[in-house]
Amino acid sequence: MKELLQRLSALDEGASAALKIITFFDTLLSQRAGLEPFVRGAAVLSGWPAGFGHPLHQLWIRVDPAGHALPPICDLASVADWPHLEFDDGSGAMVWIERGGEPNGNDSLTLERLAAGLRLTLERVSPMDLDDAGALEILLSTTSTDDVRRKAARRLRLPTDRALRAVAAPPDVPAPAGMRSTLIDSAVGTVLVGVIEARSTIRPGRGGVGSAVSLRGVPTSWQEALLAVRIATPLWPVVDWDQLGVLGPMLAASEAADSEPPDLAHVAAVLREPWGLETLDALAGADSHRGAAHVLGLHHSTVQARVAQVENELGFEVGPPAGRLRLALALRLYQARHVRFPHSGAS
Repeated sequence: MKELLQRLSALDEGASAALKIITFFDTLLSQRAGLEPFVRGAAVLSGWPAGFGHPLHQLWIRVDPAGHALPPICDLASVADWPHLEFDDGSGAMVWIERGGEPNGNDSLTLERLAAGLRLTLERVSPMDLDDAGALEILLSTTSTDDVRRKAARRLRLPTDRALRAVAAPPDVPAPAGMRSTLIDSAVGTVLVGVIEARSTIRPGRGGVGSAVSLRGVPTSWQEALLAVRIATPLWPVVDWDQLGVLGPMLAASEAADSEPPDLAHVAAVLREPWGLETLDALAGADSHRGAAHVLGLHHSTVQARVAQVENELGFEVGPPAGRLRLALALRLYQARHVRFPHSGAS
């Protein structure tokens, strides 16, 4: 397919773009993607915000070209001046691209494929006939209505009146017993996701756990869990958002920054060593180099040799408290910004 796209691009740029659009949405369908990835795809492909409104299901999704959720538009009459397409099933649902200026020839194809993908996905995750994957997707979405959330929670046998937590784990980690879960494509790759009662002690072997929230707050807990799973390590296999304290909001804010502190590039260089992650993790958490050696199960001289290499690369000493704090912050920020999981064609 890549070779065909390259040949078409050389012969006919318009045909190449059209095939790229078709291939993109067909891939989402084959991966059983959720509703928001389809709208995000339309925004990315067109370079303009894209939206989806479904009055019957009270679904309102709107995404900018960078893939970020935007405030929804519920008055579908207001999108009439943009390229748009109304569903032909009598539901009043509509998709649109918020293109300014002259229309683009591929907008119609993008909207057609977007609408087709959303219709098929709605059939799969309809609140009237939910499976676990569809129910979890509804709980994680910022656009789900309270009524639909309650139906999804009941499908998962979760309480609707008690606090819940979202759980995220790498895709190769087995789901813990007692947690209804599914693999889902996220902004950081495919992850295993579940929702548990806040008081539950269920945890994956490695992962992240969001804060305790109401049913409506599950999307927030999900974003917290998604950050927490990225900073999990063999020495800190399960990261609860509540354990992070002020570090959690700091990492979330820093992750969105345009530029990176120089320390992160130096951390990346150390992490290229096969022993890099475990050594930095131990040095950041132990109160001495001997303590780090004990954590790692290595002789003190071995760790000392690593420390010399680490400090030479980082440009500062990691023994003093200030150095350990600087290392810990740089390591966690690097993980939050750069740890990603492979896409495996999940829902």
